[in-house]
Amino acid sequence: MYSTERERLLYRLEPTPDVVKTTWDTIHGHEAAIGNLEDRIQDLLNQVRDLRYDQAKHRASIECCKGLITLARRLPEELLIKIFDHCVADGWTRAPVVVSHVCTAWRKAAHAPQVWTHVYAKCDDAQVLERTRFWLGMAGGAGLHITITASWRVPTRPVLDVMALLVERSAQWRSLSIETDSLRHADLILSECSRSTLELREVDIKTAALDLADADGVSDLSRLGETFNKDTAPRLTSVSYVSTVIPALPIFPAHLTGLVLEVKESQINRPLSAEGIMNILNHLPELRTVSLTMPFIYEHEYIPEQDPDQMASLPSLTSLTLYGPTDMNELLPHLHTPSLHELRLRSLEDLGYRQRPIGPSLTRFIQTSAPPLHLLELHDIDLDPDTFHTCFAALPGLRELRLHESSISDATVRLLHGPRGLCPRLTRLDLRWCGHLRGRALVDLVRSRLAVDYQPGTVAEPVEEVGVINCCFVTEEDVLDLARMAVCRLVTRDSDDYCRECSSCVCGLF
Repeated sequence: MYSTERERLLYRLEPTPDVVKTTWDTIHGHEAAIGNLEDRIQDLLNQVRDLRYDQAKHRASIECCKGLITLARRLPEELLIKIFDHCVADGWTRAPVVVSHVCTAWRKAAHAPQVWTHVYAKCDDAQVLERTRFWLGMAGGAGLHITITASWRVPTRPVLDVMALLVERSAQWRSLSIETDSLRHADLILSECSRSTLELREVDIKTAALDLADADGVSDLSRLGETFNKDTAPRLTSVSYVSTVIPALPIFPAHLTGLVLEVKESQINRPLSAEGIMNILNHLPELRTVSLTMPFIYEHEYIPEQDPDQMASLPSLTSLTLYGPTDMNELLPHLHTPSLHELRLRSLEDLGYRQRPIGPSLTRFIQTSAPPLHLLELHDIDLDPDTFHTCFAALPGLRELRLHESSISDATVRLLHGPRGLCPRLTRLDLRWCGHLRGRALVDLVRSRLAVDYQPGTVAEPVEEVGVINCCFVTEEDVLDLARMAVCRLVTRDSDDYCRECSSCVCGLF
């Protein structure tokens, strides 16, 4: 508020008693007005609070009404339990505790014993014993999937206490996972598995093996084969073993049908040799699936087998995956796999045509074992045209070919042309980063396989699916032409796709 001319003149003079009195009266009037306004403000704020409270009650009523029609109420309990399983499988181990607080439907589903079947015992946790006891109590008599983790800092006592609880339920074990960075702890856990595990199907062990590893294998987990033999674990089919050192001795149960052996980068003074791998495989005659992953950096270079007649016989093997340095593929000619249907070779090196040693190894393997291959995958492994021709000619039953970072040419693809081309059963192609291959060659291949041949003899089957990712000479027009004759896929597969697991190979064409 601006002062008037009269008020400005008034303030320049010495105020008289009447002026002082009038001024104080004016001040008191303003203060009274401020007080009245403050009372009105408080009344309005009280009204706002009341309105907020009423608003909250309406929101609560809405949530209650939504709870009556929520999807969780309409879903069968079995599906809610399955959702719990997916949450735990993705690593959210506390999902049963957290999600059970969402609503009554989830709370009811959480009472099912199947929800608590994944028992995660972290020995580094001070409350591990109480939590494990609670989890086992909620699981009741359901089959258990046990995961035990322990760092090298954990003393022996907590591990023994937890194992004492778990071993009491060993008859319910379906799978066992051990994750430690100490071989001593892994051996301790296995030593406590003193009872039969008649329902156990899978064992997964991850250990750094840095504390006791030696060259002669004394420190290897020999208890593994002794603890879960055919008598104590008759249903055990699969073992996954991840370590920083390859076992020097056969440590796996002899009745296994599936083996995943992964060796991480290590400075352990133990050689990585074909003889050691063959020694392990020779003691597992019932194997059906094998995956071997070896490191690129190891204290010693890979030692190949010098005796060409030395073989590891795997008569029942149907799937083989080798992932490691390129020279590790020299192990192939020393494997006898007459029933092999799927072969996946993946290299850690990106060397292009410098990878010629794989050609003789692969062709010799195919010629000696004569495997009835249905699937051949070469990931970052290249072959020269002659080797491609030899392999195609020796694999009449091949149904799917996967090439990643390959220099396969148009001329090589033409070997598959027409009703009388090589690999007559080939119906699926997956090509990625094939920089020498033109899209028009693929179009011609698919079109040639559609031709009708009435002559007697084997006729090539039509190509059903072509996957093309990051092949620089495959154009949009080629893709459209392929799509008119077969399924043309520009993305990774939904399952069994190594690039999908690595989050690589995103197509940049569209």
